[in-house]
Amino acid sequence: GLLVLYFPIVFFRKVFLSNKFVYSRSEKLLVFSAAFLLTWELVTYNYNYYLDSAFYFDRFLLIILTVLLLRFPLLTPLYIAFAFVYRSQFNYPVAGFELYDKRLLFDILILFISYRYLKGFLSDFKISFPWLVLCMVAANYFYTGIAKIIISPHGYEWLTQNNLANLFLNVHLRGWMANVDEIGITSIWNFLNKWHVPLQLLVLSTELSALFLLKSKRLSIIILIASFFMHLCIFYCGSMLFWKWMAIDALLIYILVKDKSIAEEFEQKKAFILSIIIIFSAFIWLRPFMIGWYDTPANQYFTYEVEDVKGVTYQFEKNEMNPYHQWFQYDHFLFLIDKPCLPVTGFGYTNKYKLFSEIKNSSPGELLELEQKKGTNYFDSLKTSAYYDFIKTYFSNRNKLLNNGLIFTAFRAPHHLHNSSQGLVYKNQSPVAKFKVIYNLSLSSTAKTAHVYKTTIHEISIPE
Repeated sequence: GLLVLYFPIVFFRKVFLSNKFVYSRSEKLLVFSAAFLLTWELVTYNYNYYLDSAFYFDRFLLIILTVLLLRFPLLTPLYIAFAFVYRSQFNYPVAGFELYDKRLLFDILILFISYRYLKGFLSDFKISFPWLVLCMVAANYFYTGIAKIIISPHGYEWLTQNNLANLFLNVHLRGWMANVDEIGITSIWNFLNKWHVPLQLLVLSTELSALFLLKSKRLSIIILIASFFMHLCIFYCGSMLFWKWMAIDALLIYILVKDKSIAEEFEQKKAFILSIIIIFSAFIWLRPFMIGWYDTPANQYFTYEVEDVKGVTYQFEKNEMNPYHQWFQYDHFLFLIDKPCLPVTGFGYTNKYKLFSEIKNSSPGELLELEQKKGTNYFDSLKTSAYYDFIKTYFSNRNKLLNNGLIFTAFRAPHHLHNSSQGLVYKNQSPVAKFKVIYNLSLSSTAKTAHVYKTTIHEISIPE
């Protein structure tokens, strides 16, 4: 892959050497910032207890490559390749997890390589790199809005029938705002329940307005500011912190204010029409994540407990599984359960409107009937066996290195998903003897939540 990326430079070096290569300040800011955000997260991950390695060489090399990008932009393909190789440690044995929150950063770097090749072959190519990044950011937001329309049978059901209050209660059950009292949670739920349609209208309007992001410089700044605050609201309501997206939005606002050369592109009508074409065609050249779902009042999710060698039981928080924490946060573990389960995520959402409608008005008893009628048994003995092996190896190695943390983790990047536990929480007090997997099924009614059932489905003994 790396050879393919460098192929044009090697075989058409005369073409590239004959053109003046200018690495503008805005290009440098975007390339370095994307690499820095990726490196910050990758370098400050915890020790990999499963593979029993800290990967010190890889961490230092990522830092060095990131700094060198400030001066040598042609190292971008090498940085991308090495970052993916370093990330590959999470592909075994878990088959990897999606780049939901960080794909934008990789896309910016890949776009820069493509842009530089275009400039190399077409010396009169006048479009600036920040303008193309704006198109890419706009495409991601726009198609997220389109997704909400597509999942609606008549185009409007997500807006009128979805309820953000359900999402808030579901993430609260998972541990978001765990220390807020019942009065506070009820107040937030009441506000979201009362104003969910106007709030969803604001979200949808912000996402769809991205189609006009390149209409004018002022409008671009307004939409980016709105997107930044939309992410803050998502964090408040749903525990998901898209800090990488917020950082890029803020950086683009800064570039729009400071880089006067971009103003010319906003003044050209042809450039705006071209941006519409680029954004609309993103489903071909970018294939953005189309994020759209219905927040149901039902939720099926996993929680964990550990028992130490002294017999003391602790709550175990999902982000403690760092660097495999996102795998655990997404709760894609229905293969551990030998019974029918509804196709609803660990955050209580589904993109199936009919299922959403049936769950919305169900009682706990009716939910269990619906589970038997429309549920699927996802149990997989091979995946379950691999899960057991992972947990045993992970905690066996962790027990040996108890409290021997990495200096890198003191500067850890913010998590994408946030939750916590009440009561006695495990923080490496003593070696773990047992790991307990607890399956939870709940159903919310107004601001109250009923646990339909909560049961320990697996208890894994950790070898010494």
